[in-house]
Amino acid sequence: MMKQNSKFEQMSEISEEFQEDLNYWNDEKVAFIKRDVFEGKNMWLIYGADGLKIAATDDRDFAFVVARQNDLTPCSVH
Repeated sequence: MMKQNSKFEQMSEISEEFQEDLNYWNDEKVAFIKRDVFEGKNMWLIYGADGLKIAATDDRDFAFVVARQNDLTPCSVH
């Protein structure tokens, strides 16, 4: 998987509702793609099924590519 940088690790925690959604799937091979604000910009965040933040990008399609390159099945969440 991709290594996180310190700025990404400092992002706010995911919401309790989103964590419940992640727990529902409980699949190590799934990556969740969620739109959120990071450093004042609208970004697409990539989370592992365990809630671990994997990456952020400003391009939704690229977020799906990153997930697949890490042998994960991307799923969009709102």
